[in-house]
Order: sequence, then C-alpha cells, then structure tokens
Amino acid sequence: MTESDQPQGAAQIGAGLRNVRERLGWKLPEVAEGLRIRLSYLEAIERGDIDALPGPAYQTGFIRTYAQSLGLDPEEILRRFREAGSMGSLPKAELKFLAPVPDRGVPTGAIALLGVLLVLVGYGLWYLHTEKERRLAAAIPSVPVELAPLAVPPKPPTPPPVPVQAAAQKPAPAPVAANAAAPALSAATLGTSSAPQPAAAPVATGDTGQMIVATGDSWVEVNDATGNILFSKVLHAGDSWPVPDEAGLTMTAGNAGGTEIAINGKAGAPLGAMGAVLHNYALTPPAAKPATPPAAN
Repeated sequence: MTESDQPQGAAQIGAGLRNVRERLGWKLPEVAEGLRIRLSYLEAIERGDIDALPGPAYQTGFIRTYAQSLGLDPEEILRRFREAGSMGSLPKAELKFLAPVPDRGVPTGAIALLGVLLVLVGYGLWYLHTEKERRLAAAIPSVPVELAPLAVPPKPPTPPPVPVQAAAQKPAPAPVAANAAAPALSAATLGTSSAPQPAAAPVATGDTGQMIVATGDSWVEVNDATGNILFSKVLHAGDSWPVPDEAGLTMTAGNAGGTEIAINGKAGAPLGAMGAVLHNYALTPPAAKPATPPAAN
C-alpha cells in the first residue's frame, strides 16, 4: 500500500496543498484574487477545515479549482478529502411530477354562442364609431360662397419614395473625358497638400497575431509591463485567449505541457513538460527605450 493509497486526515491533505503552493512561490492572497475565491475559503482548505466552506457544492467547486491552479489532479484531491470524512454528500434530489389535468371538454353550443356574441359586440362598436363620425361631419359648416376663392386647395398626394434597389439599378452616367488643353491646377491653387495620403490600416482577422491555446487544463495568468494582471483563468482543453498587441506582456502557466502559442493561426509546440510550471514567459518584446540625445558641448 503506497503512501497515496493510505487514508490521510483533512489537515494533512490541506498542508500538502500549501506545500505545493509554497514550492511554486505563490502567495495565497494573490491566488485568491486570481481565482476569484475568498481568501478565508482558501485558508480553510489548507487547514483542512472544509466545514468552513458554504456548502457541499461550493466545497467541491473551490477544491477542484484550487487543485487545478496548482497543477494537481482535482478528482484525486476530492477523493482524499472524502476519505478523510471532511466533506458532506450532496442531498438527493426528489422528483415530484405534476398530476395530469382532467380533460374537461367545452360544449359545442357554448362555443357557438360565444362566437355569435363576439360578432354582435363587434358590429355594435363599428356602428357607434361610424355614427359618431357622420355626426361630426354634419356639424362642420360649409365654406361661404364669398370665401370660396380663398379656400386652400388640397395638396396632391406625395408620390411614394423610389426603392433603394431600383435606384441602384439605374445605369451610371458615362465618365466625362478630361480636356487635355485645360491647364493643370497646382496644389497651391486648390489649397490642399500634394503629399500622398496614408493607406488605411488593414482590418485584423482571427488568423493574425498570437493566441494562447490550451491542449490540457492549465491555469494561465498574463501581466503587462507594469505588473498588472490582464488575464487570469484556468483554461481547459480547447480554450484559447488572444494576446493583445502590447509591449512587455509576460505569462505564467501552471501546466506548460498543456499550453501552446499559436501565431497567425498556426499551432505551436507545448511550452514545456506536462505538469511543469512556467514563469514569466515573454509573450511580446519589451517597449523600445527612447534614444538619449547627445549632451551639448
């Protein structure tokens, strides 16, 4: 029976996780911030105090995420905590099926009567509306004969707009030939510069630049030139993250063998052995320092 097969206490398992983290040179507050897990929960896991976590579902999720970030097998760590008796089991879900609604048919006569009532109500509303309009039209006085010439004639109806597709199908006018005898206008006469305009920048596509590709579960953190964290997450097999076009970016990977760098859509080789931790991998070259002007004599 090997040492890994022997039952261990929860405190001993948590101490083993702490030793792995310390060998990696990671501080627990930084790991808590990168994994978005409370520092008190990670401290409880390293103490083996699993009861301090919110519940069985959170216990499983926090332990699995923490073990993956350290490059360990999360299922093996969960199995050891369960054998130590420090994790409760998830409650069994009870399925309750709704009772079928009894089929209560509506009599055909009631449906016919309801249809007749709806027709009568609709006709009554239409009659009231038309009668009101007729009375309003009769109440408007006609224009006197002496004011008839001053009456504003009704405007003709506006023609409908021409559809965009029909307008696009009209033939374009023929180009007018330039007059060879006309004198050329200088740049000064036009008031514009004769220098050529710069070409528009090409649009970036998904096949250009660098891409961090995970072929296995690996915790990846990307920092900028000042040390700020731009990206920190556990990437699973098939996940990827585009590297910004920024100078001085570095990467730390918890599983170098499961991490690759694809350039312009072409996959690269693994960055190391499986389970090995990669520190401060340069993704982009550092920013060029400005040239120092020569000192005046």
